[in-house]
Amino acid sequence: MRYGKIRQVLITFEKADYEDTPVAGILPWNLRIDERRSMQFWKLMVLSIDGEEKLMFERTVSGRSGGKGDNLSLGYTPDWIIDELKQVAIEMKERKISKEGMEFLNDLVSKIAQTKNENRTKFTAAVKETEISGLFHILSQVRGDDRGSFREVVRFPEIEIMTGYDFVGKQVNHSFSRYGTLRGLHVEPWAKLVTVTTGLAICTFLDCRQNSATFGKMHTEYLGFGTTKDGQEIKGGAMFIEPGIANSVLTLSDKLDYTYVVDDLWTPATATYAVNPMDKDLAIPWTSYVPEKDIIRSERDMTSATFKEFTDKIKNNK
Repeated sequence: MRYGKIRQVLITFEKADYEDTPVAGILPWNLRIDERRSMQFWKLMVLSIDGEEKLMFERTVSGRSGGKGDNLSLGYTPDWIIDELKQVAIEMKERKISKEGMEFLNDLVSKIAQTKNENRTKFTAAVKETEISGLFHILSQVRGDDRGSFREVVRFPEIEIMTGYDFVGKQVNHSFSRYGTLRGLHVEPWAKLVTVTTGLAICTFLDCRQNSATFGKMHTEYLGFGTTKDGQEIKGGAMFIEPGIANSVLTLSDKLDYTYVVDDLWTPATATYAVNPMDKDLAIPWTSYVPEKDIIRSERDMTSATFKEFTDKIKNNK
């Protein structure tokens, strides 16, 4: 398991048969990486950009409606691919298989690392990892004029560089809430990118991954637009949440539009995973934000398990 996912990887690496062409000097080997579980297929290729021949990856993601492809700079190569390439190079050395091929892979890994570092200096958003491993706060610039405002929440290829998680969105969800609505703590087996487009919310996160170094830790963050009770001016923000981290959202404004992208499709079975946000042992101070009489919750959230009950259930189901 790497970066929150169990992977099934097949790497095809062989000498190219176009030795007498100009491309051979840049790409003397054919390289293809197939990740069967997420149906991602990566092929190393040469593209001419602004008159310069450059190594890039062609990525195809297959789904129910067919395949979708794009060309990505080496700087957007996921960390799990880098790890796989390093492992192939090690095995080639141990088995004494093609020193030339091993050197090509090692050189490719170095080029990828260099390009990723260069890309980090060009990010469109500031990213900060919280005290929970795999939970990131993303803050991009909000630009406004007489018409209103605009912000680029995040660029998906940058998420991987920032977090090490190759995030491929499969479903976009939107919830509308009124003042005092409390949703969560919901625990789901997919990664999420969440943001607030209208209104102001306080979000609390809980690490429910029993094998995590930060298991049981919590983090709280404001998202949206408005002024908090203590005078903070909140302008936008987003959170990237790895699988197994519970999240909740309490509406502080009259209305709230909460939008999120997930990297898997919803199924009825996932609706069973939740932790009660009013768990006394967690002691989350909801009433310091909204009076208890004004807090609105669903029946599911009111009857969800305590954190201890939830973790015991997960242990027993293993």
